[in-house]
Amino acid sequence: MDGVNDFESSINSMSDMWAMDKSFFKELPELPVISRPDAKLTDEANRATLESLEVLKRIEMNTEYLKNIVDLLSVSNDHQKELNIMVQDILGIAKAPDKEEAQNRYRSVMKKIGDFSTITSSALNIVKLSSLASTVLQMVMSSK
Repeated sequence: MDGVNDFESSINSMSDMWAMDKSFFKELPELPVISRPDAKLTDEANRATLESLEVLKRIEMNTEYLKNIVDLLSVSNDHQKELNIMVQDILGIAKAPDKEEAQNRYRSVMKKIGDFSTITSSALNIVKLSSLASTVLQMVMSSK
């Protein structure tokens, strides 16, 4: 029967410890209840984050766009006048009153770039002009 008494003694000892632990918990301050965030506010915050990311993408596109213009206009070469005219034509895409006109101006510019590629040996300028025209068209198409 010693085993039974030891078992009961252990249970009583554990009960005493539990009672002490309860008193310890009574001394702790009560923590405030934290409510779950409002689903509508969470959705609005997520939408705002996505809109911010979209704005950052546009800024990145604009930055690349401006870098290409500066690169093209800063290079001194035999065809600087033609480059300047094409950059002006490319910027004219942004001034188009609607998407259809923007696409027409883009096609016209791309034809001029193709024609220009036959008189210049600078493939880099052709790539930059084409990239610039595509970027401007994308900006126009997404904003109108």
